[in-house]
Amino acid sequence: MIYEDIKQMLRERDKIPYPELRGINKNPIYAKYLYDSFAGEMGELSAITQYIFEHIDKKLGQEVNKIMLLVAVDEMKHFNKIGNLIQELGLPPHYVSAKLNPWNSNFVRYDTGNLRETMEYNIFTEKEAIKEYKRGIANTRNISIQKLLNRIILDEKSHIEIFTRIIEESSKI
Repeated sequence: MIYEDIKQMLRERDKIPYPELRGINKNPIYAKYLYDSFAGEMGELSAITQYIFEHIDKKLGQEVNKIMLLVAVDEMKHFNKIGNLIQELGLPPHYVSAKLNPWNSNFVRYDTGNLRETMEYNIFTEKEAIKEYKRGIANTRNISIQKLLNRIILDEKSHIEIFTRIIEESSKI
């Protein structure tokens, strides 16, 4: 059963802790930049709502629905970490993009009837999140922020692996 394998994979990955944030100085410009990762169109809030929708929507199958809940919980951890970081940097954790556009439910893709297309879309959004986090790493000298973003990238890469595995398993049927 793929669900049990993925659940075990995530348990093993979760043994790698998220680093503690240290030496955070107020930096509203960098905090505002992080709003895209927090609540931008492809940010953590969008990932949470997308994956919870895919968990609830029965079109993808019971096993995939359970997997999507596990991935959504990972995204919730990221959302919490980035929200706390934004606050430490001096801004409130508002649900807006870096351009201060509010988050909205139009960022969720509701057409999940085709499993392969849905997982390919999820892979695309995870790759975009990784690109954004890598830009965030490049734009700070704070080592603990860099370590946190790298740890989140590790999770995002595991999500790509999960979605790829779902595609591979579904093509065997």
